[in-house]
Amino acid sequence: MVEGSSVEWGALIMLESGRQPLSLLGAYESVKKERWTRSPSWLSAVREEGRALFEKMGLPTRRQEEWKYTDVSALGRQEFSAPFPMHSAGRPLEESDLSRLLLSEDISPLRLVFVDGFYSHSLSRTGKFPDGVETGDLGSLLKEDHSMVEKHLASYAKPDENSFVALNSAFIEDGGWVYIPDGVRLTVPVHLVYLSTNGVGSHPRNVVVVGNGAAVTVIEEYIGDAGAVYFSNPVTEIRMGDGAEVEHYKIQRESEDAFHIAMIEVKQGEGSRFVSHNLGFGGRLTRNNIHSYLTGPGSSCMFNGLFMIGGTQHVDNHTLIHHGAPDCRSEEVYHGILDGRARGVFNGKIYVEREAQRTDSRQTSRSLMLSTDAAVDAKPQLEIFADDVKCTHGATVGQIDRDSLYYMRSRGISMDEARRMLTRGFARQITDRVKLDSLRQGLEQELTNKL
Repeated sequence: MVEGSSVEWGALIMLESGRQPLSLLGAYESVKKERWTRSPSWLSAVREEGRALFEKMGLPTRRQEEWKYTDVSALGRQEFSAPFPMHSAGRPLEESDLSRLLLSEDISPLRLVFVDGFYSHSLSRTGKFPDGVETGDLGSLLKEDHSMVEKHLASYAKPDENSFVALNSAFIEDGGWVYIPDGVRLTVPVHLVYLSTNGVGSHPRNVVVVGNGAAVTVIEEYIGDAGAVYFSNPVTEIRMGDGAEVEHYKIQRESEDAFHIAMIEVKQGEGSRFVSHNLGFGGRLTRNNIHSYLTGPGSSCMFNGLFMIGGTQHVDNHTLIHHGAPDCRSEEVYHGILDGRARGVFNGKIYVEREAQRTDSRQTSRSLMLSTDAAVDAKPQLEIFADDVKCTHGATVGQIDRDSLYYMRSRGISMDEARRMLTRGFARQITDRVKLDSLRQGLEQELTNKL
């Protein structure tokens, strides 16, 4: 078990009086002088590279194909305070503050909590695990110059291809660390909770390393109080050995005034199996990048996605499944539910290299429009260089089926209740794939509350 020092933050902290607000890269020099003077040389190099790349690339614009449907210029007009491990403003954050925001208290006995990107020992729950298993905060290991962290940190997510990954790399300081040695199948899910507070920009970096024949379930949950304006920019790197299995959940239930830009980068070994569940309900502007590289023969992955938004919320899901070896399989199913003037984007790419013969890949995107003012841009893509493959893709956008409404109305069900039932049924095509009972029940309650 890796544990960091006890950290307490103020709940829903406003900027301290007299403190100069800092935005995006503006806090780099001050944080470097205050906290990074004893960092190992390799980590300093990672940060400096991230800083230089972000200064060069800046924020992406809609002139770039990958950001054609998503405008992030509002981020450049916001001012965010740099997060600090100790904060003198506000009252201490208590268990009750966390409990009222969590999807469920019973997801896992192992819970690692990060407030504005920094580990909170007092809010976390730990336990005993098989020999060699490590779960805890990355920050403690960086101070120890942990050899496994040096090997895997910043080895998979590419800062030269994404300016937000570069920004995260510039501020690497804390996040979740999960290491499962060869042959160990951890039966307890690792629940990583990220609570953001008002006015802060945070950059959590998570690293998950799963050995040959090992297995783990990891849950990332992002939360924040209603009305809070903040910027969350997490990056998760996952390395899977041969025959490894990872079930990964990302649940985003943040403030509807928050900005959330995330990257998940996965490298899979031979015969490995990766399952992603991406479930989003909050945020003013949300962008999820999920990439999996099937580098070993016989590996497989499945991407399940659901987002439900309204008002003027914007959610952009960009996925990449890269088939780089023969005899691999992938499946992707994303559902979106939109109301009000919400805007959704689905851009999913299946890339098949020449040597990836006998690839079997399927991709589907479906969007349900509850309002005539909502809109979705769907762009499924196949890029295939092998000649022995089975690859399909498709996208549909529509409203609730009128025949189904008529059938239910003819049996005495009100129009509003019929719409709710059909919408819930559409969402459950994704939530029913969630294996953890407490998590699935929490998601169904969230859907009920939204409807």
